[in-house]
Amino acid sequence: MSISYLGFDGRTHRGTLVVAASVAESVVRVFGSLRESGYPIRRMQPSAAYGGSDEKSMLADNTSAFNCRPITGGGGWSKHAYGKAIDVNPFENPYIKGNLVDPESARKYADRDQRVRGMIHAADAVVNAFAARGWSWGGSWTSPTDYQHFER
Repeated sequence: MSISYLGFDGRTHRGTLVVAASVAESVVRVFGSLRESGYPIRRMQPSAAYGGSDEKSMLADNTSAFNCRPITGGGGWSKHAYGKAIDVNPFENPYIKGNLVDPESARKYADRDQRVRGMIHAADAVVNAFAARGWSWGGSWTSPTDYQHFER
């Protein structure tokens, strides 16, 4: 689906998210709320634009949804494989488990006391927009803590 979003340059852009039909309406509403709140998105392309590589997509700070892959560090399929998970600005919002920060080059963003444009924090406009539509946030998990991740 094509989604309008506010870029880091302050302009409106169109991107593509591949999601399950059952969550499509809520995704449109979430990203409408994010745009209205002034929250910036770096880029939004399907993971296929990165050859399905989660790592390449994260390094590009790409907001994406569907990616047919297993759970990071675990067994079974990720909610991304069902189109029911979205990673938002993954560079500013890394996946953290112990000393592992993914992407590694985003380690400076592991310090969540910072207030940097594009970061997601508990009870902010991003978390609230997703929560209001029934999505849970990986930033509230204890191990791993996945600040970029929302799922339904």
